[in-house]
Amino acid sequence: MSAPQKFSEFPSTAMPLATADMIRKPRFLKPTAYVHDYINLGSVQKCLEDRRSDFVTVNSTTFSAELELESRPHERFFVLERDHFTLFSHSHTPVKFSYKSRNAVMSPLWRDAAFTDMTSTKFVEVDGLWQLEQLPVLCFVFGQDADTLQSSYLIDDNTIHEYYESTATVDMAELATVAQGKADLCVSHFFVVNRGKEYWAVDTKDPSSISYAFGPSTKTRTISRLANGSIAVRALIDEELSQISIDAHTSQITEFKLRDINGEEVAEGDNFVLQIPDRGDDEDEDEDIRERRTMFDNKDWVTIFNRSHFNFGSEVMFTGSMDYGFSFGIAVVDGITYLTFEGQFVQINDYGRIPDIVVLPETPSKHNRIHLTYSDDGFTALSIWGAKVPIIFEWMKATCGVFYIDEGADIDDSAKLRIIKV
Repeated sequence: MSAPQKFSEFPSTAMPLATADMIRKPRFLKPTAYVHDYINLGSVQKCLEDRRSDFVTVNSTTFSAELELESRPHERFFVLERDHFTLFSHSHTPVKFSYKSRNAVMSPLWRDAAFTDMTSTKFVEVDGLWQLEQLPVLCFVFGQDADTLQSSYLIDDNTIHEYYESTATVDMAELATVAQGKADLCVSHFFVVNRGKEYWAVDTKDPSSISYAFGPSTKTRTISRLANGSIAVRALIDEELSQISIDAHTSQITEFKLRDINGEEVAEGDNFVLQIPDRGDDEDEDEDIRERRTMFDNKDWVTIFNRSHFNFGSEVMFTGSMDYGFSFGIAVVDGITYLTFEGQFVQINDYGRIPDIVVLPETPSKHNRIHLTYSDDGFTALSIWGAKVPIIFEWMKATCGVFYIDEGADIDDSAKLRIIKV
């Protein structure tokens, strides 16, 4: 195999454009893959985008991809071969890809991303075939869950898939055998098993005793760390055991006493407001900051006042105020302290592509819990339960802000909050 070659972009010579009047391009393009009649589709490596792609078997002696492209003025399609697949587009000459990166190529096209989005240095050419520089992650998916999965970021796109149907306990050793047989196609030291909202990272060499459970809210961070080799499955488990030890002293009401800015204990039934810094010392003085500081009399801290009129489903943005406004509280369920707002639970919502912070009536599941703790400077901080992932507050406009999860940030970057009982 020749060494990988990096280029700034794929071949860019345009194909002849069709002369027919161009039809308005649809918002989403359902990928079409033409399969030569000598190809066994069942032997082709599976990917998430197969679920919303059209596979069309064609006569290998009469089918012409170039003629097909001319007859489809606003579309792109794929042709599957035995050892590679080819993307045909009006913007570029045909580009050949390795099956290792099929999902990574098809997913952006479904979202109608510009073709140049895939010409980053993360793609390399090996033996005439383009592929992502990092090997894909093998993910085993329970067949009945397949239609609920969505590609979103590169960590989702850069995967290859196998499906299982067993309703009993998953045999990790059996899946490890399958993974070992694909060592040349994907990351070899671990694989992922998914069922519903539960994920497991499994050590390929020790599947019976080492598997790490995580949820959608930490999926990107967990898989990314494993895929780039910065941590092992065993180390992830050790980290969680350490975090559980910390949780036992900070999240259970018998050990953890939430306190306001005066050091007074906040108990269940108390009402309080949360305040957020108006700005950081290192922020630029942009127009929104100047407007906010004028409206709030140049106060350093601003009360998180109420849900704004910006509501996207269950997603909640908050507005700032000089007054106390609506108040927060806590609820203790099975010894765990939860932050509440207007009687509902503040929690993580991971049903969408991007986990966010929402207010819902039901008690959060384990993977949707928010960890209440104290930062080193004495202020209250929020993070994801069982993971060193901070929850950050960002002003979106002069008086409107939102809590969000930043998997790439350090835990010390968690939003600083202070509590004032009312």
